[in-house]
Amino acid sequence: MAGRFELYFDGEKRYRFRLTGDDGATLVTSEPYDDKPTAVAGINGIRDCASTALISDLTGGDESE
Repeated sequence: MAGRFELYFDGEKRYRFRLTGDDGATLVTSEPYDDKPTAVAGINGIRDCASTALISDLTGGDESE
């Protein structure tokens, strides 16, 4: 799957990014950033850790639910 990061302004003219899937669905939306370099650093942070991130199930349910 080839995702795509989109950098954009929100309604308050602050930088945000979203990660979309190859079907166009939004997978992740960032918090707001005051400047573009910080938003780009956020994108790079996601890129660096997402492929090796562990999954922590905090739901307390079992796998059948």
